[in-house]
Amino acid sequence: MSDIHGEAEAFDRQIAERIANGHIPDLRRVQDCDYFYANPWRRKAYVDLDFGQLFSRFDKALREHARSEPGQPLRILEVGSGPGYLALELARAGHDVTGIDVSTGAVAVARKYAEEDPWKAERGPLRYLVDDFQTTAELVAGSFDAVLFMGALHHFPDQGGVGQRVEELLKPGGVVLVHEPTRDRISEPMIELHYLIRLLLSLGGGYHETLPIPETPEQRAELFHEIKKEVEFVDESGDKTQSPNDNEAGYKEMRVMLSRFQVVHEEDTYAFFHEVIGGLRFDEATNAKLALYLRDADARLVKGGVLPAYEFFFIGRKGG
Repeated sequence: MSDIHGEAEAFDRQIAERIANGHIPDLRRVQDCDYFYANPWRRKAYVDLDFGQLFSRFDKALREHARSEPGQPLRILEVGSGPGYLALELARAGHDVTGIDVSTGAVAVARKYAEEDPWKAERGPLRYLVDDFQTTAELVAGSFDAVLFMGALHHFPDQGGVGQRVEELLKPGGVVLVHEPTRDRISEPMIELHYLIRLLLSLGGGYHETLPIPETPEQRAELFHEIKKEVEFVDESGDKTQSPNDNEAGYKEMRVMLSRFQVVHEEDTYAFFHEVIGGLRFDEATNAKLALYLRDADARLVKGGVLPAYEFFFIGRKGG
């Protein structure tokens, strides 16, 4: 069962703590932030590699596959827009963007950065709503050329209801774009890879923590258990550490829902780099070059079938 209030409270707390510690959720104005010890938001270079690339992926897909009225910008809805950095950048790209999120705190931050935007006069229309996208009357049926989910879809337990609502909000021929983690696809060999990469970085003095070389099966199991908890965002008892609805839907559930749309494009993307680059602790120039290599090597290994992915990107079209 969906816990909307719990979700809102969890992300209210998260964004308040982040902002209080110097976080700037704006892809153009972001600065290095040592509050993050193993998160790509720690360094601007990592933000560009990670979230900047995701924006480019969405923007390119929208321009290639979404259709607007002649002479009009694309009307886009981002579901789970959080502090608004993707919606803001899409508006700067000329699109007409609505972001919706249940977190009052996150939307307040999004509105603040949108209002203070130095490029405000040049961008497309932008608004943010605090509401549940499945039930709000603020969103008009058949009014959007595209609906986006970036790391939000897996928080919805009722995937069938989400699919129905997306179809309702899209114009005929409109597209849904999704980039999501699928933590249910993280296998023990993948956990071993995560640990191996971190261990080698640690032995070279370039990681945020010192890791031991596993010497017994018991030690290996214990160390891998800690990595698994971190990657899956759960605590020792298995409770979710980010929000009540995190990981409510896995790859199978999301993919079944998305099958109601005509497939335009789908691909697996990454296996490990998000969880590693924020922890790099070589000199800054080396960190930036290594982060870029890790991202691109990860993508090549997934594309070549060497590594199983735990993220995917999907574009689907509504019929009609």
